[in-house]
Amino acid sequence: ACVRACVRACVRVCTRVGDWMVANRKNKENLQITGWDLYNYPRELDRQKVSKEWDLSAANGPDYKICSSYPQLLYFPHSCEDMIIAGSAKFRSKGRLPCLVWVHRNKNFMLRCAQPLIGASGKSSIEDESLIQKALRTSPNKQMIIFDARSVLAAGGNKIMGKGTEDVSRYADCKLVHLNIPNIHHVRESLEQLRVVCHSSANSKWLSSLENTQWLFYISLILKGSVMITRSMEKYSSSVLVHCSDGWDRTSQLTSLSQLMMDAYYRTVDGFIVLIEKEWLSFGHKFKERLGYSTSPNERSPIFLQFLDCVWQIYRQFPTAFQFTSKLLLCVADHLHTSWFGTFLVNSDKEKNDSQLIASTMSLWAHVLAAKDSFLNSSYTSVDEVLTPEYNIRRLLLWDEYFLRFDVTSLFGKDLDEEESLSQTTHHVSSTVVWASDEQVCECKGCKREFTVLRRKHHCRACGDIFCNQCSSQQIKVPQLGYYAPVRVCEACHKRLAVADEAS
Repeated sequence: ACVRACVRACVRVCTRVGDWMVANRKNKENLQITGWDLYNYPRELDRQKVSKEWDLSAANGPDYKICSSYPQLLYFPHSCEDMIIAGSAKFRSKGRLPCLVWVHRNKNFMLRCAQPLIGASGKSSIEDESLIQKALRTSPNKQMIIFDARSVLAAGGNKIMGKGTEDVSRYADCKLVHLNIPNIHHVRESLEQLRVVCHSSANSKWLSSLENTQWLFYISLILKGSVMITRSMEKYSSSVLVHCSDGWDRTSQLTSLSQLMMDAYYRTVDGFIVLIEKEWLSFGHKFKERLGYSTSPNERSPIFLQFLDCVWQIYRQFPTAFQFTSKLLLCVADHLHTSWFGTFLVNSDKEKNDSQLIASTMSLWAHVLAAKDSFLNSSYTSVDEVLTPEYNIRRLLLWDEYFLRFDVTSLFGKDLDEEESLSQTTHHVSSTVVWASDEQVCECKGCKREFTVLRRKHHCRACGDIFCNQCSSQQIKVPQLGYYAPVRVCEACHKRLAVADEAS
């Protein structure tokens, strides 16, 4: 009886294990199909040949007890006890303590974090200082440059709110550099101005209007900061620590772009996916807020779009260094707002797990890999070289493939002023009219004034352009287009059609 009971128990255990293995295999297959299994933090650091002086820590645990916007697993120096890790997290904004994200082939490293909570009274943390020193011991040159993405003035202003930047007198062998990159609010205003300029049909003062948006100036600052980080690691063999305020906006831009410049793997399709997963999704860029999915409009900002623009600038300067073309950048940029995929719907790993996003949605990367051939660059040359792009604003261009692809002035391959001049000298009305895009036009074709709730948009049935109610108040028959009853037209078309009627 005892033997039979043992056999039955063993059968039950084996059945459970078998069921688990089948379920696990199915889950793995599902992850592969939906594109959620492409990035693995330990696997990626293994690819970089991280040394045994660094340990994979589960201190953040499955419940994200140290930092809710960080991944569960993190790399810290070998001799870092949990007490040091917890103490450093308490001293950093949002608990975002320094942790390893990339290892150079010369064994120097890149850390990322948030600003320290120094405050006006000049607080310090023995644990935070100890973590940095333990990390420095793994560096061949035993030196580190701390890159603060903010200006000295902005960092000083944060001190009043109990935050600030590092007092390098307390961090031996460390140097502090400020990169003067503006915050999310300046970037949001810049994009709003850029959209107005790009949607306008006016050709006069185009370059000065573009300059006034400061979009390209901000792009140049981000590229400059990334190049400085790259040179620090490549030329001066220095390790680096990168942060901004909370470490999830400008920090992600700088770490991902500098790694893209130094690591050729990230310039492949698979590598680019891993880079975005690691530096943006896993380390908690606030996609939900920045893309406007939340109810906080003041949190909206095109930080990730700036990153894609910077990648395009580098791709334009080094077209054979990328396995993919700008078509991949456009694909990612487009799907930021479609909500077709779950990739950009939440702010962190924790939110992704809590919302069971993996079980309910597909990743954008499944779509990208399914259409991979369409993104491949036929001119690609696989060379492990470091890219140092020009960041001077004179060398930068507007990403026209993205910002001007719905430009109404180029719909017909003709200049609108030329089209208007021709229309004044002929009475001909085409039998086909292509209407201007309602979403892309912000001002009246006639009076050039912006549309408002009161100044509404109206299409001229004869030419297809968009006018305000005052500039399109006339009505006339347009039988050439099938309008045998009077319809709304603009003033110019009304005069032209009236003359044609009299002549006939």
